Order: sequence, then C-alpha cells, then structure tokens
Amino acid sequence: MRMSTLSRSSSARPGRRNRLVTVPVTGAAALALILTGCGAEEGETVTAVDLYNEFYDDEAEFVEEGIGEEDTEVLEVDPLAEEDAEALEDDALAEEEPVEAGAAQPGSFVVGDVAIPPLLAEADPQAALAELPDGPAVATLVPVLAVPTDEGFWIGNAQSRIWVQLVEPGESPVNVNPGDLVSFTGEVVPNADGFVESLSLPADQAAALTDLGYHVEVPAGDVTVG
Repeated sequence: MRMSTLSRSSSARPGRRNRLVTVPVTGAAALALILTGCGAEEGETVTAVDLYNEFYDDEAEFVEEGIGEEDTEVLEVDPLAEEDAEALEDDALAEEEPVEAGAAQPGSFVVGDVAIPPLLAEADPQAALAELPDGPAVATLVPVLAVPTDEGFWIGNAQSRIWVQLVEPGESPVNVNPGDLVSFTGEVVPNADGFVESLSLPADQAAALTDLGYHVEVPAGDVTVG
C-alpha cells in the first residue's frame, strides 16, 4: 500500500525541482489524486501539489509548441495591390469631377452647342450648314489640312473639311502650316458670287468649296497656333 504522505523525494525525478505552491485543491480531489498516483512510477510518492504543477507545466509546453510562425506572422500589404487600389480611386474621382460649363474641348469646332464637323460629312453638307444657329463659330485646336493660299486654309480632314478665309487685308501674323492645330473665333457664312473664283484654288479644291456653299470668315489676328 502507498503511503498518503505529502512529501516527495527529490531523487525521485532527477533534474526537476520541487515546486511548492498553494493550490485550491478540495479534500476529495486530493485524496483521489494521492490514491491513484496519476501515472507515477512505482515506488514514488506523489503529492497533489506535484501533480497540479506537472499538469500545468505540460500544458504550458503544449501551448508554446502549438504556436508556429504562421500564427504570429503579421499580414503584409502588397504594395502593388495598394497602388492599384489608389489608381482606381483616382480614376473614380476624375470621373466624378464635373467639366466646367462652356469649356472648349481640343478638336472641337462648334456654333453654340452644334458641332460642325459631323455636318460636313453629311450627304448634303450645304443644307446642314444652312440650319446652323446664329452665333460665333469657335474652333479649339483643330487640324489644318492644307494651306494653298495666303488668304486662307482648309481645316478638318479629306472627308469633312471647310475653308477658313482670313478677312483682314495682308498676311496673317501667324505662320499656318498643314498639320498645325489652330484656334479661332469666326462666322460661318455662305459663299458670295465670285468668291471661290477669287481665291485661285486648285480645280478640285475650288469644286469642293463650291459644293459646300459655305466657308468660315475669321479676322487674321484672331488665329492662334498650338
């Protein structure tokens, strides 16, 4: 029969120190622990305090071993993903920014709120231009197609073009060349009798201007390049 003593030989578990702590163990629990020995080796005297301390030492070792690097790893933010998110946010803000009322867009050529280039590409551009509202024709950075004379030039492209006539005497103070982007404010007017012939244009250009029936009159000093 094992003795129900509350002492344990220091030589029973070499390399392990006895630790005496005050533990709230009930009398019945202590008696059960002493009687069973809870897996103690034959001939050892095990106290309730030793069993309590051994259990919690093992629990602590288990918890420490169970915590891996992946459990303590700090989540890193992907810098590329963060930049993409910022770019998307900037794009959304740009889309929400209202366009200033009346602001001219590069490449635009309008009278009021009517764009002129689509009218020039219609089957009957002369009839379409006749329906333009009264008001100035405002061009913003439109391309120069050809400059056959000193008195004017074509703007647009081969499919939709219109002649710009400089109405002030003398040459324009700016040098306009094909491919330049020009801006000006003028007026769309019908061709007067003999107007096309006075320009001495090449035959194909003279025929195109005659068929169009309209041109744009612009003061020479009001043309800007770029």
